[in-house]
Amino acid sequence: MAVRKSITAMTVAEKTAFTNAMRQLKTTSVNGRNYNWYIDQHVLYFSRTSDNISHAHQSPSFFPWHREYMRLLELDLQTVSGNANLFLPYWDWTGSASPFTADFLGAITNGSVSSGNFSPSWGWSLYRSSIQTSFLQRRVGQSASRPTAATVTNIQSYQVYDQSPWNSTVSNSYRNRGEIELHNRVHNYVGGHMATREAPNDPVFWLHHCNIDRLWWLWQSSRGIDTYQPRTGFTAGVVDNTEAMRPFGNGRTPSAVRDITLLGYSYA
Repeated sequence: MAVRKSITAMTVAEKTAFTNAMRQLKTTSVNGRNYNWYIDQHVLYFSRTSDNISHAHQSPSFFPWHREYMRLLELDLQTVSGNANLFLPYWDWTGSASPFTADFLGAITNGSVSSGNFSPSWGWSLYRSSIQTSFLQRRVGQSASRPTAATVTNIQSYQVYDQSPWNSTVSNSYRNRGEIELHNRVHNYVGGHMATREAPNDPVFWLHHCNIDRLWWLWQSSRGIDTYQPRTGFTAGVVDNTEAMRPFGNGRTPSAVRDITLLGYSYA
């Protein structure tokens, strides 16, 4: 079972294993997927699809959709690296540690990752990028600040998972407050590619979402793992508890991914 650690607890060897596996998946397909497949899915399911259903954002399935999305990537990284213990690390952005270092996700020079890890010379190419550049772009802190520990504590205190009208206007909703005040804020804090629908071009996407998933798991652990709303039979443009989340196929429902102890990973 993969044990997901904070970036502050990672060894040099673990950082190297993670970055090397990411580069391998960029150029190698496993289980019918390579890294660019993940960028494709985020672009395709970023907003409402042709069936008028919101899967990835601004809807109840925000948390479970990204949990399944990350689970698949973690499994693919394990396969391509041959390391069954390889894990997705999480970035607790309320602390002072940064993932943007030369030995990990790449140092930033004038808003670009132009050398070292995740630069073109290292072998990291951009895909479906709406930003016309060959370098991974980051504008850290220019458009937003990081969430504080107090903000996280406030979000974690919400009692209701989600409720009508199931979108970005819901006030009393753990899902919506978490999506707006934590998830969106960090995407904008990093900026550059992270502020676009092609955000997975930047590997910090996974560290950010891993922390979002960790916080949801902590919330579930205190509120109950079977708290997803809406329940079975709801049909008005959002995914209910037992409805398949696209593009993951039959059986990959919010209910199926509610318990991480059954999904093959845990948090340190």
